[in-house]
Amino acid sequence: MLEISSNTQGDLLIATLSGRIDAVASKTLEERASAWIAAGHHHLILDCTPLIYISSAGLRVFLLMAKQITAVGGSLKLCGITGAVHEVFEISGFSQLFTILPTLDEAI
Repeated sequence: MLEISSNTQGDLLIATLSGRIDAVASKTLEERASAWIAAGHHHLILDCTPLIYISSAGLRVFLLMAKQITAVGGSLKLCGITGAVHEVFEISGFSQLFTILPTLDEAI
């Protein structure tokens, strides 16, 4: 199960992703991300500190978000990726595609 909480700091939207991003949860994340971007939030930080699992469907949503944000001149940063999620990013090569920082403070 995925829990998503978000808040804004100026023009920056910070979303904390908790739990698991599987095929079902990825649809929820995709819908939420599209709504954020449509609402004008073009600078996003995804705090993945409490995230314990991500599937290929979740990776696809991250890639889709990056494409949508880049298309509107925005930015996407990830932070707090550890454990199994970090391994998935390394093995898939996604760690080379995103700006990934150790902590939320560094991402801000």
